[in-house]
Amino acid sequence: MRVFLTGATGFVGRHVAAALASQGHVLRCLVRSEARAAHLIEAGHEIVAGGILDASALRKGVAGVDAVVHVAGLIAACSYTEMRAVNVTGSGLLADACARADHAPDRFVLISSLAAGGPSGALGQGVREDDAPRPVSRYGRSKLDGECATRRGLPRGTRLTVVRPPAVYGPHDRGILDFFRAAARGVHLQLGDRRISIVHGEDLARGVVAALEAPAAAGRTYYIANAESHTLDDLLGRIVTAVGRSAVAVSVPEFAVRAAGVVAEEIARVRGVVPTFSRDKVREFLASGWVCDASRARADLGWTPSHAIDAGLRTTADWYRERDWL
Repeated sequence: MRVFLTGATGFVGRHVAAALASQGHVLRCLVRSEARAAHLIEAGHEIVAGGILDASALRKGVAGVDAVVHVAGLIAACSYTEMRAVNVTGSGLLADACARADHAPDRFVLISSLAAGGPSGALGQGVREDDAPRPVSRYGRSKLDGECATRRGLPRGTRLTVVRPPAVYGPHDRGILDFFRAAARGVHLQLGDRRISIVHGEDLARGVVAALEAPAAAGRTYYIANAESHTLDDLLGRIVTAVGRSAVAVSVPEFAVRAAGVVAEEIARVRGVVPTFSRDKVREFLASGWVCDASRARADLGWTPSHAIDAGLRTTADWYRERDWL
């Protein structure tokens, strides 16, 4: 298929671009900076310069394509207004561009988030696609509203599939890099027994391609995650093992997590940068759990993860070291 891909220079988008190309799809990629798109240009993909709020670039991007894969989005921002502009308004503009195209794309795959569905219960039972959404953070609300804006804007002939990943890790990821860095410094952070789902970036990308290609996926929502969930303490212990050094256990109480969100947000405000941690992330962090049930993806898409957690964490740590990120 001829595919218009947004977010191809980001962590997840890189993996999705590689997975799409490996299956023979022809890519046209929306990029804000050609300097960050060197890997896409080298791979021979077509480039459209512009951002997700650039209606002209979006119209150019969707012209003549068979499908759209929308990965671009903000996990963190300097303000909620900025986050909603990208996650909600941008998604709506992209859907509108499809509606205005001479030949609307047949398929549209939107990468949302487990945060849009909301947290799981304390007992670890996984959230399912048909459960009523109950986001607890501004980020989660923006992703859910982005799903709604996409549905409203798409033309009737374009079939939408929504993919909601949980925590994603792997090469190029900075989201959980700080946990690897703490382990490399000999610190084993202990954050409690809340359970979370996780998936490797390459496995998520294969799931996205499967959702694009499978006829059964049209009009459906999917959680794509490893079958096994982990407590935070267990996952962080595995990261320590993956980094390969001894570490001292440091318990982080809830009040310290809340304080860290306030302090990090204020420091970012003074510096004029996007906060790496915030009060909004604290709401997610202290929720009862983030476990999702990926059985629908296995049944409909034939998707299964190829990266066992310990091997995946080791190769991620090695990738970080090779690039002096640790």
